[in-house]
Amino acid sequence: MLSHHEDRQLKAIEQWFLESDPRLSRMLRDHEAPERRHGKAARVAVDITGGMMFVLGALAAAAALMVFGLLVLAAGACLHMAANK
Repeated sequence: MLSHHEDRQLKAIEQWFLESDPRLSRMLRDHEAPERRHGKAARVAVDITGGMMFVLGALAAAAALMVFGLLVLAAGACLHMAANK
């Protein structure tokens, strides 16, 4: 719970923020997500890259390439899950 003084300071900061950047404060107030331009294409590119690295590592019997490919695929999975939130 905020004290009376802290509550006044918070309201003053909110007012300053609203005056200095009304577009951003409106976006945060309305809980709008920022625009994503190339999100899906980038996630698919990460998936394809990780899959290709894993397959090439398996064909060349290069364990390091396979492990790195799996790490890239895991990062791609995290990107997909984060995009669905």
